[in-house]
Amino acid sequence: MADIDEDTVAHYFYKGAEVEISSKEEGFQGSWYAGTVLSHRKSKRNSCMKVLVKYKTLFKDDGTRRLREEVDVLQLRPAPPPENRCSFESSENVDAYYHDGWWEGVITEVLREDKYKVFFRGSREQKNFKASQLRRHHEWAVGKWLPPFEPGFDKSPPLKRPKVEGVSMSTKVKPKKKTADNNFSPGTTIKIRSDEDRCQDASFAATSVKKSGPSEVSVATEVKSNKERILNNFCPGAPVEVSSDEDGFEGAWFPATIVKKLRKNKYLIEYQTLRNDNDTEFLREEVDTSHIRPCPPDIELLDRFEVLEKVEALYNDIWWVGVISKVRKNDKYNVYFRSSDEELGFNHSRLRAHQEWINGKWVFPSQVQFPEHSDLHSSEHTLNYGVCVEDQV
Repeated sequence: MADIDEDTVAHYFYKGAEVEISSKEEGFQGSWYAGTVLSHRKSKRNSCMKVLVKYKTLFKDDGTRRLREEVDVLQLRPAPPPENRCSFESSENVDAYYHDGWWEGVITEVLREDKYKVFFRGSREQKNFKASQLRRHHEWAVGKWLPPFEPGFDKSPPLKRPKVEGVSMSTKVKPKKKTADNNFSPGTTIKIRSDEDRCQDASFAATSVKKSGPSEVSVATEVKSNKERILNNFCPGAPVEVSSDEDGFEGAWFPATIVKKLRKNKYLIEYQTLRNDNDTEFLREEVDTSHIRPCPPDIELLDRFEVLEKVEALYNDIWWVGVISKVRKNDKYNVYFRSSDEELGFNHSRLRAHQEWINGKWVFPSQVQFPEHSDLHSSEHTLNYGVCVEDQV
């Protein structure tokens, strides 16, 4: 399929444009960081558009200079206009400001008027946020924000932009991302994290004592885990679906059966489609409960999926989470998989609506609202990802 053309890039991602950048790195999926466009060019290798950006909140290892990075144009979107939202509702899709970036999540509980519990699908974690740390989630597609912003907020760039000057860029080793340094006065209550293996996924309540160096603070700590797991109880013989952290299997759900509960948060499961190395029996594996969900309930069969709708596609006997990128004729669709940056064709019968298992119940992600006469309803409308399409029958 054709890549996004250079005119479109120059229109939205001109030199000096305020943007947000997504990441393909493990652990950063679903996050958006503020930045500024420095230049763009067309890759000689595959003709894809590349954009050089400078982050606003991420710094190089020395902590003194903002990180610059060349990214694919598909990792960019314009900086969304601000919205004055004082309250949110349960099951509403939001972005939460966390670790110097905006992370996609869904509200699972309204704690009080100005505080909410947000679930992050990628890490399967829940954390609490104030209303001031949240914004309504929007998708950027085909030059439009979906769902649309409230009247007066959607300030899309004008049609004419200054011509972007070309800048030659040599290939550089990608520096490690680092967040901005913070200054904490003595007595400030803070939370710190550890790089030690045994302390992963834990945070420590602490009190700042004094500043020891340019990027160091002496603290007094009290251990307190802040990772809130979503726990499930499954009976032996129950059909379930299992996810994996292995590279190449992000967004995949494997059909399986519960064999028995081993200990707290752990189950022995047997896959329904994976065999052991000797191919003598179905593979069995010990799995954490955060990677297990019941089989999604059957819902009324949809006559049609829409562009940008989140679905699950059956491929190699595994359900993969993706997004409809094109509606074709004869009940066929193109589905884009963000984790692998691939696009494949599927018959309608091999797709199902995407559902999230959150807090012991099935939740539908908020539906994108399309304008009544939008060209997104066209059966031949395409989102151009610059990848090949192969039909799966």
